[in-house]
Amino acid sequence: MESNYILVLGAGGNIGGKVAQELVAQGAQVGVVGRSRSRLSRFEGKAEILEGDFSDDVFLHHALQKASSLFLTVPNDVFSDVSATARRLARLLQGTAVTHIVNISNSIIRRAGKPTGLVALEEELNKCLPQHLLHLRCGNFFENLNWGLHTPYLPDLKLPYISSYEVAHTAAQHLLQQDFTGKQAKALLGERDYSMAELAAAAGVTYQQLPYTSENIHFYKPFNESDFEVEPRSAKYEPGREERFTLKYFLIHDLKQNL
Repeated sequence: MESNYILVLGAGGNIGGKVAQELVAQGAQVGVVGRSRSRLSRFEGKAEILEGDFSDDVFLHHALQKASSLFLTVPNDVFSDVSATARRLARLLQGTAVTHIVNISNSIIRRAGKPTGLVALEEELNKCLPQHLLHLRCGNFFENLNWGLHTPYLPDLKLPYISSYEVAHTAAQHLLQQDFTGKQAKALLGERDYSMAELAAAAGVTYQQLPYTSENIHFYKPFNESDFEVEPRSAKYEPGREERFTLKYFLIHDLKQNL
């Protein structure tokens, strides 16, 4: 086994890809996992490419064999049974050299009186896994704005937003340094909270609140009625304010222009 070989799940996606890029740039030994080799092609010659599906036990167990650190992000379909997902990961990790896991979670810890899916998964992972676990409870990524600047959110409802570059940088540092023990959660909430009216104005448009639909009312209504809880900001958390971590950088470089 190579010293601190780091396996990155979901490396074909937004956050996993950025974590892998951060690690490669710092000369780490990295394995990148994704369902599509074409989406992993940027890592050719820079990392070990492992093409396969998270749901494939044989593939995932094989991918884990060389790792001592793991970046964990999971597909949406696992949230139908987070307990089963945690037990499955515990089984697949058994006998591997993985000692440290950084897991991407959400800063909205309760909505409509219940733990959100990612926080429920945290709890199950903490029960089932013997490894050191760090859950990064992230604010909304600025990239969420690419789904649409106009939503059913109230115009003045403020929520934490953060750059995915900042999240990736933080995750990569913890994976490299293995500087956490036990089961921990860390808030990554960005520089400040934003309302949709503020974000739309920053992008040069006027915010239009959309009506609920039968498909989205269960998600948006608790926010509009203040029936949610956000992970508190930590006074000890002082993010580095690199330019790429800012809303301005996102608006210039990553906001889709067809919005």
